[in-house]
Amino acid sequence: MVPIFDLHADVLMDLVRRDEAFSKSHNADRRPAPELEERHLSRMRAGGVAGAALADCRMAGEPAGPEHLESFIAVARRELAAAWPGAVTVLRAADLRGAMSSGAFAAVVCCEGLSATLGDIGWLWRLYGEAGLRVASLTHNDDNPFGCGALGSGGGLTEKGREALAAMNRLGILVDMAHAGAATRRDILAASSRPVMLSHTSCAAVYDNGRNLSDEALRDIADAGGLVGCMTSPAALAPAGDRANHSLERYMEHLNHMIGAAGVEHVGLGLHFCEYLYTREEYPLVSGLEDASRAQAIIDALLASGYSQNEVEKIAWRNFARVFEDAAG
Repeated sequence: MVPIFDLHADVLMDLVRRDEAFSKSHNADRRPAPELEERHLSRMRAGGVAGAALADCRMAGEPAGPEHLESFIAVARRELAAAWPGAVTVLRAADLRGAMSSGAFAAVVCCEGLSATLGDIGWLWRLYGEAGLRVASLTHNDDNPFGCGALGSGGGLTEKGREALAAMNRLGILVDMAHAGAATRRDILAASSRPVMLSHTSCAAVYDNGRNLSDEALRDIADAGGLVGCMTSPAALAPAGDRANHSLERYMEHLNHMIGAAGVEHVGLGLHFCEYLYTREEYPLVSGLEDASRAQAIIDALLASGYSQNEVEKIAWRNFARVFEDAAG
């Protein structure tokens, strides 16, 4: 079984929200029992997912403020401490390599969108030191003090966004452009002193949903030494009504096209399984890729397509390891 590092899993988003719901219905001093292993890691391990960027997110239009970052810090610390030694909090590339070789789950703490900071860059130091943050995106789909999101007004990085980017480069936080607008992506690629990634997207040439990337955008990231992850979400694969193409086969069309456009050295698996967050009407299951326990089907399909073992390992996790080392040390 080839181990997979998932570039984007909304696991902390799920656990933080469950923590917040628990606190609303119980005494505020009580906290739920840790459930990272039981609720998520056991399923991921079944699919050969040996590590992941575990993301929390405040989505576009949702309330987002420092109180949410406090919850993120508390939940990340509590859940990862309870999961140790079966899961290791990855702070440096050596931690990632050690976990992948030892069989411990390699957990990289991620924050998807920094709107909750309200533009206070000082939060980056707290999140880095207290939550172990090592991957972050400046925006979600909407605009914020740092720049324009994927569905925002069309502008690029703000001056504050450039300051935050420089701070992330200095600290060693890998920049994720998954929800950045096109101009924001161009600004990040031009200004970042370290490689960046775009953790979860698909190919506009196969299906243009407004967020999937053009071949040119894929090549721009590759030319900058970065990494792009191919996602399994049904909305990225085909139109909502096209259930026949919510499938492993359509996912492989996107992945193979992405490899052709960006090159095998610059593609990873940003799986973005999040069926646990939504109803089946909101998030119909993808045939053959219903959840993370089915992730090895992608490896099998790559090998069957003629990719070498070495190429498959690069896509599965080694490309991320390289970019993470360049970004985080």
